[in-house]
Amino acid sequence: MKNILSAVLFLFFAFTSCNSQSSFKNIGVADFSAGINQTGSQLVDVRSPEEYNEKHIAESHNFNINDDKFEANMNLLDKKRPVYIYCLAGSRSKKAAVWASAHGFTQVYNLESGINSWLKEGKPVVNANGEKTSGSSGMSFDDYLNHLKASDKLVLVDFNAVWCGPCKVLKPTVLKLVKKYSAQVSLLDIDVDQNNIVANTMNVNAIPLLILYKQGKEVWRNMGVVAEDDLEAKLKEFSK
Repeated sequence: MKNILSAVLFLFFAFTSCNSQSSFKNIGVADFSAGINQTGSQLVDVRSPEEYNEKHIAESHNFNINDDKFEANMNLLDKKRPVYIYCLAGSRSKKAAVWASAHGFTQVYNLESGINSWLKEGKPVVNANGEKTSGSSGMSFDDYLNHLKASDKLVLVDFNAVWCGPCKVLKPTVLKLVKKYSAQVSLLDIDVDQNNIVANTMNVNAIPLLILYKQGKEVWRNMGVVAEDDLEAKLKEFSK
């Protein structure tokens, strides 16, 4: 009985130890900013090089999580020092944080809502040349609202990005149905990287995101990939 109890306790402590080693913290802009300014911190941007070159937090490493070299690059860092990770909206960086905490990094921090939240708080970013930039780009929010109000049709807004896999899956469905119902529906395609003013103002923290407007007012939205039949049903419903 004593041996069984010892074995159970061993497994329990092994399990809790494993869990503690594979944990990470989601933190907001204020804590993230304070953390990366501490001596010895390591900052990682896990977005694509194209996104990184347009705007990024100064002194960050660009280790694209979708690149085959991601793990090798991460292993070049000091696993005993804090590592701060971010992406556009927090999804890719969360995956990277999970990987890092499971592979020996002892202090892992993920920026909630990504660089979108960083920009919304007015924090500085730089471009590929290391020059400070506002980080603001694309359509203004007034232009966005005016587009919605000017149309006498339903307006289907598709928030997406070129690097987003689910966005690529959804896109053919959107284009097919907008073409099918062109007399009733128009499409407003919003690349969140190219139009971060609108994306930040609309609090777009995950993509793909579809929002349907009627007479300038939101009537439906869907986060993630939606089935063709479900989207078509919504277009029919609000076209009446």
